[in-house]
Amino acid sequence: MIKSMDSSPSSFNQQNNSLQYRDTAPYCARNLIGALLRESEKVFALLSAGEPLENIREQATNGTLFSQKALLSRKRFWNMLSVRYFQLPDWVINDLIGAYRVAPHSAEFTSLLYVHYALRDHLTFDFITQRLWSKWNSHQLDVSPDDILKMLDESAESEPQIATWTDATRERLSTIILSSLRDFGVLSGKQKKRLTKPVLPLFVVEHILHILTAEGVRGNTVLKDPIWRLFLCTDDEIAHYLQQLGLNRRIHFERVGETVVLQTPAEWESPE
Repeated sequence: MIKSMDSSPSSFNQQNNSLQYRDTAPYCARNLIGALLRESEKVFALLSAGEPLENIREQATNGTLFSQKALLSRKRFWNMLSVRYFQLPDWVINDLIGAYRVAPHSAEFTSLLYVHYALRDHLTFDFITQRLWSKWNSHQLDVSPDDILKMLDESAESEPQIATWTDATRERLSTIILSSLRDFGVLSGKQKKRLTKPVLPLFVVEHILHILTAEGVRGNTVLKDPIWRLFLCTDDEIAHYLQQLGLNRRIHFERVGETVVLQTPAEWESPE
């Protein structure tokens, strides 16, 4: 089991007051920026080495760390990483650092990046947990930008801001989201993309359970939370993972029918 790095005296999330794990705001085109795996690896390499976050931000924006020629691009990339990973409680960043130390390209690290990539954008989260989940269960594995475009069309009444987006923005957003999901291992293929079940390491199961506990999700509701659909997992599959965590004495878990007994560490109940 990966051990998280201890929180430093200087909190990572000093500028964040809400400490919300999930974006619940109206749909936006935030994820016009891709997965940013390479940039994330560079940032967490420095965090793993003990570099202060503010110093890393300066290196990223001044061109020392990020390779983009335009200052505006470097700032956009940094701001996106900040939204995804650095406006969250310290334990989240510490888990990411611990996963990075396994290996920059480890399933643990990439999967954690993916979790918060999806959680921090309402549109992306709904697309995965509703549209892709439905496709997976109906064995319709082919995925195209049209799937996102159709979702945008169908959401236009409840999300009126979508009508202000240009066709070029909508098309670019759909293409970039699918490319990002391919980078995270949810899709395969360059031109024609197909759904594939992403790897879900036990460390990431524990991380997600920590999120749910902090959000106040309890009992059988834990198994049914749509967050697990990010990994295309059923209730029974999640129960199996939780049993494994129980065997490792990380939690206490029992399930009989629809009755679930789940005990997690007391410190997880704090939103911070």
